Amino acid sequence: MNLLNNSNIIIEENTENTENTENTENQKAEKMNITFNLIGGEYMCEANKNNYSQICPILPDKSKSLKDEKNIFKTKAECENECEKKFITVQLKKSHLYNESVQFYLFIKDLIQKENMKIYIKGGNVIGLVVLKLIYDEYANDDIKFERAFKKFLSLELIKDWDFTAYTDGVDTDEKYRAKLDKMAAKYKLVPRAKTFILYQTRVPILVYDKALFEIAIIPADTPYSKMEIPLTTMKVEVTEHNLKYIFIMAKNFYSYKTKGIPIDLSIVKKVISRTHIKIHSHKKGMYDPKPKIDVGDINNDLVDFITKFTGGDKYSTQFLITQLEDPYRLIYRMPEKNIVKTKQIENFISQNLPKTSKPDWLLDTDKTTNLLNKFIDKLGMELKKIYSQTQLFDSVLDFLEGANFGKPQIQIEWEEIGLEAKNKIKRIFTPLIQQIGKSEFKKMIGSLIEKYQLNKLKPNKMTNSQRIIKFLDFLINEKNIL
Repeated sequence: MNLLNNSNIIIEENTENTENTENTENQKAEKMNITFNLIGGEYMCEANKNNYSQICPILPDKSKSLKDEKNIFKTKAECENECEKKFITVQLKKSHLYNESVQFYLFIKDLIQKENMKIYIKGGNVIGLVVLKLIYDEYANDDIKFERAFKKFLSLELIKDWDFTAYTDGVDTDEKYRAKLDKMAAKYKLVPRAKTFILYQTRVPILVYDKALFEIAIIPADTPYSKMEIPLTTMKVEVTEHNLKYIFIMAKNFYSYKTKGIPIDLSIVKKVISRTHIKIHSHKKGMYDPKPKIDVGDINNDLVDFITKFTGGDKYSTQFLITQLEDPYRLIYRMPEKNIVKTKQIENFISQNLPKTSKPDWLLDTDKTTNLLNKFIDKLGMELKKIYSQTQLFDSVLDFLEGANFGKPQIQIEWEEIGLEAKNKIKRIFTPLIQQIGKSEFKKMIGSLIEKYQLNKLKPNKMTNSQRIIKFLDFLINEKNIL
């Protein structure tokens, strides 16, 4: 059965990779060679080879029987076009990824054909693909230098798990539609994994780096700029019925390398990268170019004015800071300790391994960005102090922060993983305010508000933004005593 041409496939349960299972799969693969060795006029398909570059050798004996006429390949290109599908199927079977790949392939095919959805690969792997494309663009015709750069690329560990995202083209993902999608997914033994949004995995996912190798989220539409981090982290690759096979063979190669140390087939990597088209939002120097206007998201007008004044009206840095402040988890942790670090790694890789490649415009200027963030954090802290000193009302501070979700539970949930640098940023934001009020008085104020609104009895999603900030400050000053 062919993964790519036959949709009438029985889905098998995932099981542990035992020695007996592996032997059985290898025996099946050997038998498949009988079918896949299609003799051509000049080239023969040998789909059971382990390297893509070997699947269409020149046929040494050009004699052929009459029954082989329909399987003649006059050119290597024709042979590879027919043979690569079978080659990928064999490789997926050998690596025990076939069943799960088929499950996602069929489900994605249904979403495209029956629900008219657009499907993309998103997340960290796309960063890996775009860096691979830089390597390919410089060394496509130099196998030695390509391999040398590729080995250095592997140390970055940019390609891990594969996250699909499906857009419903505005169709509301209400309970009724979700139930419909659940039923479609269940047909291929995929199960929902989230409560607040739609996410599917297999019942027993194949894991890599302690995460599911494949998963797919379904959302109504792409998020606006205020909800996205930076161009680096929001690049995407559109998935179709025709290029899915390339996603799976890339997944197989990097998964087998990580879990079993099996060398990656660079010939198929080159083939896939040469056909990969990466979509990047409009940008300049690593920041979004907000068109037609700046997206302020949930940030209130006073806070937008404060940010605009701070940036001198520069639309790129204004949009950047609005995006970071709407979700302060980005501002204090993800941007400085994740994204800037990753940006530096990629920039260093390019400068050390790709001498003819200029720094891509989708990469931030890390020094300027770090300086911008630090100055903004200090300015914000002084502004909170100024507002309270002028009004003597804590409510005025909370009103000013409307839309800045400091009370997002993620900061508290990941508190032990967040480093001292991020915690120091939190101090710099709130310590000037607390010093203005007085620590003892501030603790009494927060305790009174906690009791007034009975915040210890409410879940975060039932609180207002101001109430979540109060609860967060209570967490910082009473539970963690860092302010």
